[in-house]
This record gives sequence, structure tokens and C-alpha cells, in this order.
Amino acid sequence: MDRRRDGHMIRFLHSADWQLGMTRRFLGTESQAVYTADRLAAVASLGDLAIEHGAEFVVVAGDAFEDNAVPRSVVLRAAEVLAAFPVPVLILPGNHDPLDVSSVLRCRDFSSAVDGGVVTVIGDSDPVEVRPGVEVVGVPWTSKRPDPARLPALLAELGPTDSLRILLAHGGTDEVYVGDSPSVEAIRVEELEHAVGAGHLDYVALGDRHSVTRVGSGDRIWFSGSPETTAFDDVERESGHALLVELGKRSPVGDPGGCVVTPVRTGRWSFLAINAEIETDSDLDVLAERVEAVEDKPRTVLKLGLTGTVGVSLRARIDDLLETWAALFAAAYLRERLTHLVVRAEDSDFTDLVDGYAGRAVEDLVEMAASNGSGTEDAGNALSLLYRLVDGGVR
Repeated sequence: MDRRRDGHMIRFLHSADWQLGMTRRFLGTESQAVYTADRLAAVASLGDLAIEHGAEFVVVAGDAFEDNAVPRSVVLRAAEVLAAFPVPVLILPGNHDPLDVSSVLRCRDFSSAVDGGVVTVIGDSDPVEVRPGVEVVGVPWTSKRPDPARLPALLAELGPTDSLRILLAHGGTDEVYVGDSPSVEAIRVEELEHAVGAGHLDYVALGDRHSVTRVGSGDRIWFSGSPETTAFDDVERESGHALLVELGKRSPVGDPGGCVVTPVRTGRWSFLAINAEIETDSDLDVLAERVEAVEDKPRTVLKLGLTGTVGVSLRARIDDLLETWAALFAAAYLRERLTHLVVRAEDSDFTDLVDGYAGRAVEDLVEMAASNGSGTEDAGNALSLLYRLVDGGVR
């Protein structure tokens, strides 16, 4: 039996925030190329997951592209992937790729590849029948400026239906909001829950937040997160997924059927933020062991916040490790804002290593490093570099 048509429930995949064409400032040319390809591969995997799990269609709740001016190669490759999808794909324009005059979703390279196929771009709020008994409504962005009145207006128009109805919307909510207070543009969760409770909606597929997040008090309003990681794990905790949604049909008297939402893995990348206090070689050993245990380093970005008071040799060892990690990982670097390593040097650190003019320069740097003045950090870094140069060289 075709799992996609079991007669009692529907299955579909909820995704969002593909942001194809995204670049990360900390990635070099080689790693950025891999990251770009992997974001598209995560999208392509949705087709395989649809077959594997018996999903009838895929909904994309905004921001399929990073912006409306992504390189042509990104558009053409995305269109080719989507044209080959085994199930229908419904794409909602978001704030990154609004449906304006420059819309990438309307450009010839994209539309000519997907027109007449499985891809539907949600251009208005009219219901789209995916198949008999299942409809999708959405609130597409038509400019970069939010229109907070559009979603409430649509919800007010919706009435009871015999079909299963799925809403696509893009934006932050007043419940899940980064800031001291909700913005006027935030989606009101209470309004969504009222529509669900009244039987006007069976599921709300949200985009904008890049982590998998359940919203409200029930199980029918979700952010799917991005299918590939976009930010560090101190901010973005559950990215790299899509949501497999299973909706049961309503009873003859209109009672809602079941709703089961299951995250499924789509991404390969990790962005790790690690903070550590380093005072001794043992402290650094612990950090190094943790970092070296990371799998798939070429697809991992590492940022470190290090604090502590260290000697010249320990600081030199830290710098050696950072240099090695930068070569092993997609990127590895110190967070300037959270890194404060004080180098406490002694003249004896350089005994038998330098003499003469260089020795006098070392004395000056040691004094400056101990002064707690404006040049303390630079002096410590200089001593570390000098130590590495004269004690075996910098690779």
C-alpha cells in the first residue's frame, strides 16, 4: 500500500529558511563552496525523505533563497533540484526573497525550469488544493517591509472546512522572540491557537526561526528550522532538520484528528561555540581533547572564547593549537569579545633563546605585558609569537 495514501491520515514535510546562496564571513573560499553545495544537498534530501516516509508533499515556509539577487548558478541549480522532486513542493516567499518586481521566484531561470511541474509558488492567500481534501493557505511577503495586518485578516476570513487546512506563514512570534518585548510585526500566537481550536486550521507551518521550535500550548504550530545549520549552537540549537507531519482526518462531527510532528535530520554542518578558562596545561589538555573529538571537522565551524592568565609557553601552545584547528576545521577562531588571555612572562622564559638586542627587546615586552596598560595584550601576543619562532619555529 502507498503510505502516502493510507486513507486515514496525510503525511507531509515542513521546511523553511533554505536561504540558498547564503555566505558566512568566517568561511574561506574552499569551505564556502562546500557549505553552498551542502545547503542545496539538504534541500535535495527532502525529496528522498518524502519517499522514505511516505510524505505526499513538501511545504516551504519562506526564505527559499538568501535574497533576490543570488548568483545565477544558485538559481539554476536550485531549479534543477526542485524540478526533479518526486512530490509537490509549495513555496512561500519570505522576507529574504519577497515576491516583488525583482523576485527570484519569478525570474526566468527559476520559473522556466519549474513551471508545469511539481513546484507551486504561493503568490496570494487563496487556498491551494494539494489534492482533494487537503488545502494550503499562505501569507506571502510581497516586500521587505512586514505587513502585520495580512495574517490577522486571513485568519478572520477562514471558516470551517471539510478539508485538512495547512497555513504557511513567515516571521517571528510574540512567544518566540529575541528581544525585551514583542515587535508590532510579530505573529500573535493566541490568534493562531484560536484558529486551530475553532477547526479552521489543522497545522501552522512557520518559518523565520532557524531552530526546530514548537509554538503555543499544543502540537500544531511549529517552526521547522533551517535544513542546514546557519548559526552557532549558543543561539541556534536545533537546526539541520525538517519536520515530518502526520495529520489524521477529522471525525464526521468535526473533531480534529491526530497530529504527530517528528524532526528528521537533513543537515551535516555544526557551528560550535566553546568557552573555556585556561590557567594550566591541564586546562588546555581538556579543551584540546574536547575539540579533537569533534567529528567531520571540515564541516564544523569552531569559535572559542578563552580567558585566563597564562605563561608564555602556554600561550604559545594555545596559538599552535589554534593554527592547527584552523587548518582542520571549516573555520576556527577566537571570539575577540569573549577572549581575554593575560600573558605573564618572565625574563627566564627566554634564557638561552635570545640575547643582545633581542634580549633587551624581550625585557621591554615582559615589562609591558605585566603593566596592565593598553599594550598589555599586544605585548603578550608578541612574546608568544617570539617564543614560537625561537623555540622551533612557526609552521
